[in-house]
Amino acid sequence: MRLTIFGATGRTGRVVVEHALRLGHEVTALTRDPSRIGSRPRLRVVGGDVRDPAAVAEALRGADAIVSTLGRRRRGPDVCTEGIRAVLAHTARRGPRRLILLSNYGVADSRHRTAYVAVSWLLERAVLRDKERMEALLRGSDSDWTVVRAPVLTNGPRTGDYRTGTDLRLSFTARVSRADIAEFMLAELRDNTYLRRAVAITS
Repeated sequence: MRLTIFGATGRTGRVVVEHALRLGHEVTALTRDPSRIGSRPRLRVVGGDVRDPAAVAEALRGADAIVSTLGRRRRGPDVCTEGIRAVLAHTARRGPRRLILLSNYGVADSRHRTAYVAVSWLLERAVLRDKERMEALLRGSDSDWTVVRAPVLTNGPRTGDYRTGTDLRLSFTARVSRADIAEFMLAELRDNTYLRRAVAITS
């Protein structure tokens, strides 16, 4: 499969890129700083910003599906909202239709009245609001999207031992490794179990 990965040089994005290449996918990575990602077989690097329509168009040339691990810094632009808006503007005209995106547990319909969610919003309000707006854009599109809502991410190994579900209630102890996130996201592109749905994940 030919994949375009946004957020490819972030901590989670790097893991997704590596796992996609190990699985034999052809990967295009869009990054503002191409020097942050090495040169490898089946990897095409496009320099640019995900909020720039021209850069998005070049990154999506020939793509079968999109993986996004974009994330907003506490102080910075709403890169998830603005970036996915640019992506959806392109895909509405030219495709691809299939997208899988990393979000945070505690946004939209997972914003339950629990201590875990309340503390998350207290500490990361700008980050979560950006993700929530991103999800709203997806729901309003006609794309074939899946949103993966993650708890705290770790740098642990890939275990394959994790739970997923649309009704999972996560707590302060919820964790999942970036390697397991990468495995799940890429498997979901093939399986389409959670098409046009948001799914939580935890180990």
